[in-house]
Amino acid sequence: MDAKLAILLSLFACVLNSIGQAIPYWLVASISEAGLSASVNMGLWSVCVHSDIPGANIDKCLAQWDNRDHSVPIYIIEAGCIEIGASILMFSSTIYGVVRTVIHTPTVVYTTRESGVICILAGIMALAGCIVFASETIAGYYYHVGFALCIVAGLISIISGILYLLARKDTQDMQDIQFTRFA
Repeated sequence: MDAKLAILLSLFACVLNSIGQAIPYWLVASISEAGLSASVNMGLWSVCVHSDIPGANIDKCLAQWDNRDHSVPIYIIEAGCIEIGASILMFSSTIYGVVRTVIHTPTVVYTTRESGVICILAGIMALAGCIVFASETIAGYYYHVGFALCIVAGLISIISGILYLLARKDTQDMQDIQFTRFA
């Protein structure tokens, strides 16, 4: 297997996880009754409210950390921290995989196993963050795209880690190493 595919997948997983945790669409609720409508979007970092009331429209987003009127539930803080850790690990495994793939001289042992292990751990952390977030259910809300993006990023990261573990040096480079040993 080629490590380049693993690099692309781990980079894609990192981007998906970063987008998923940044957008305020982890939980969504909406109601529409008698000409009045309201919707609430909640993410890891902000809550957005949109309502259409005759004579007044409200469209406002609040950062969860800035609002002193309420405390942020602990499961949101935990999920956010776990997802940040997963993104950092995904990014570091991608960088390490690129470095190990680009530096492939005959004297350097070509291995991306470390990137594979880091990538698998990042995928498990991304899935764990989603599980922590889903452990508390709020009636009337349903999970939305940010939640799904982090699940997909976790699965892609695990697949990328497996590809890193299966990656081998190109055949031509292996022959170069064998010739230098016997020369």
